Amino acid sequence: MPQKHVKNQPHQFDAAKLSATLGNSLVIRLVIATIVFALSLIVSMPDFARILLLVLTSVLAGYDIILDAVNSVEAGDFTASPLIVVVTAVLAFFIGFGIEGAALVLLYQIGTLLLRFVTDHTKKAALDLLQDQDEQLIDHMREIISDGDKTYMSIQKVMGESAGLVLKLAIAFAVLYAILMPLLTNMSFSVSIHRALMILLVASPFSVVASIPTAGAVGLCQSAQHGFVFNSAYSLEAMADVSAAVFDKGGIFAEECPRIIAMHSDRLDYDTFLNFVAHAVYYSEQPVANAISAVFEHDYKLDVIKDFREIPGYGVELSIDGIDVIFATRELLEKRGIALSDEPSDLGTAYYMVVAGRPMGKVVISSDVNQDLENLVPELKSVGISRCVLLTEDSREAGQQFAEMMNFSEMYAQCDTQKKLQIISDMTRKTRGAVLFVYANGIETHSDAAVDMRVSSRAKYADALARPDVIGNLPVTKHISRRVREICIQNALFAFIVKAVLIFLSIIGYCNLWFAIFVDFVAAVATVLNTIRVTSESLRSNLRYKMGR
Repeated sequence: MPQKHVKNQPHQFDAAKLSATLGNSLVIRLVIATIVFALSLIVSMPDFARILLLVLTSVLAGYDIILDAVNSVEAGDFTASPLIVVVTAVLAFFIGFGIEGAALVLLYQIGTLLLRFVTDHTKKAALDLLQDQDEQLIDHMREIISDGDKTYMSIQKVMGESAGLVLKLAIAFAVLYAILMPLLTNMSFSVSIHRALMILLVASPFSVVASIPTAGAVGLCQSAQHGFVFNSAYSLEAMADVSAAVFDKGGIFAEECPRIIAMHSDRLDYDTFLNFVAHAVYYSEQPVANAISAVFEHDYKLDVIKDFREIPGYGVELSIDGIDVIFATRELLEKRGIALSDEPSDLGTAYYMVVAGRPMGKVVISSDVNQDLENLVPELKSVGISRCVLLTEDSREAGQQFAEMMNFSEMYAQCDTQKKLQIISDMTRKTRGAVLFVYANGIETHSDAAVDMRVSSRAKYADALARPDVIGNLPVTKHISRRVREICIQNALFAFIVKAVLIFLSIIGYCNLWFAIFVDFVAAVATVLNTIRVTSESLRSNLRYKMGR
């Protein structure tokens, strides 16, 4: 919208380079640690020398794990995976299982490195979905999925808390197992403690939540490919719970800034009439104001405007330099007993200027409708968004006619910004699921809806941006969000099942520390790789959706 004229270089931190440097350093350490570990196994030497090599292996491979464990203790996080690994390894050395303790640290670091590699390449594969998009969008998405806070999902907290509860129960069980088994059976304390350590290690929640941020990143990129750019995985996830969608008509189903089709006055010349009209709608939020300000290129004299009152859906009334002025539709003027000489036209929407009770002319603006979205409401209902509401600034009669044409069963007319926000607030309190608000402009705050989606290139106050030409793909985005959550749940359940099997094997003596950590990391890597299903399944869904249309 054109502006209304009123009179009166330093060095930058390269995170990617640092990450690569640290990664290479870790690989070198792991290679050296592996060689030292191998020497401790294949070379004949006194026991104390072998223990020294195993300790050296642990320090080379995992001194940073020790630092992380210390930080966890200082932070009061006594269930952190690094702390559990360090405690388990140290106790393993004390009870005579030094080889397993060193192998545990070595495999933990190798697993962490492998998981990081798989995660990075999965995110890269997700970004490759955007290869046909503009570079600015790709850079924006790369920045989002590289931010851990942006890929956080609420289900991560739920799964983390569940895994934390399981860990606490496992700790209690492991302690009782280590103490009671030697007292009740002929099992030695070293064996009971060894098995208890495996239970403790396997119960670590790490692999349960490892894939969730990656799933969020994949979902964000998949959604962006369809034209919907969410500012976080948390907002995308909220789409899965949306049961009601509220649409602002302007800029989505109809032009946000309509065109002036005709302007005519029998009493004033064109420039004078346009000047009158422009001042009349200066403070208005209705689409007709955008159309007029787009062609008015002179300065405004705001001191002549008094007693302005918006009449949503109909027009405005005010005083200009002490003269009563109404700029409104035929419907409102006829209700007020003001006779108009011309006949209604189907060309567009006509607004009449009445000065001191006398008609002075009219402005006709375009009223084009986006016919491509006539099936949007039925398609949204087919994916679980059962309530679709239309907000419009039009009169009740015009709004009802438009709502019926676009298949809306619920409509609110004569809505200014405050009324729109109030309707959404009321719906949010009364709706069982989440509410989605889709609008173009005019809202300069975040509504009470769970997701604010703006059809614009500017993200201020919005949770997501959408291009005007992709609104018809909104059901696909709903499907993506739902599949992201479902896959996260599937991954977590898979990890829990693997842990349950490992704990059972530990209890009956068919597992050891290195095998437990190895299988747990394999499960974590498998869940990360499984997240790419969001992409393939969404692509198939989108194909079916387009064919159905």
